Amino acid sequence: MLHFRLFFDLLLTAECCSPEPLGMEDMTIADGQIRASSSTANAPAIEARLNNINGKWNPKSTDANPWIEVDLEKSTVVYGIITQGGLIDWYVKKYTVAYQKQPSTVYDHVSDGNGDIKVFVANTNIHTPVTNLFDESVAVMVVRIEPTSWSGGVGLRLELLGCRRH
Repeated sequence: MLHFRLFFDLLLTAECCSPEPLGMEDMTIADGQIRASSSTANAPAIEARLNNINGKWNPKSTDANPWIEVDLEKSTVVYGIITQGGLIDWYVKKYTVAYQKQPSTVYDHVSDGNGDIKVFVANTNIHTPVTNLFDESVAVMVVRIEPTSWSGGVGLRLELLGCRRH
């Protein structure tokens, strides 16, 4: 079964060579597919859509390890993430990415060329979107963004880049 799973992941990745937005900005990804460790009342996780001029995600200030995740509902090749700051002077400066290949409680992390958890450099202001591509694409069902450094507070809007199987 393991060999079949590895073959399937390689096949899925090989079929997808031109990453495109997966649907945060255009709302193809439904609100019910977006979850977070916590949210403030006026900045829920569902507002974390790239270029959303009316909202953003802010976790509670007491959340020591904030995260936001998107359930893609089926195996999807993900190549990277576009991030953007919040609407006030809060933005994420660095983050890691965790993922689930199938529904479970086990998360793996996107790694760098040495096999270490990759820390992505994100935003320097609230306006400019920043694109980070993974060293290797991953076929996943859930993608979790884990802010590790921020300015002011965690303020985040995002889009996932990848390829859906039809």
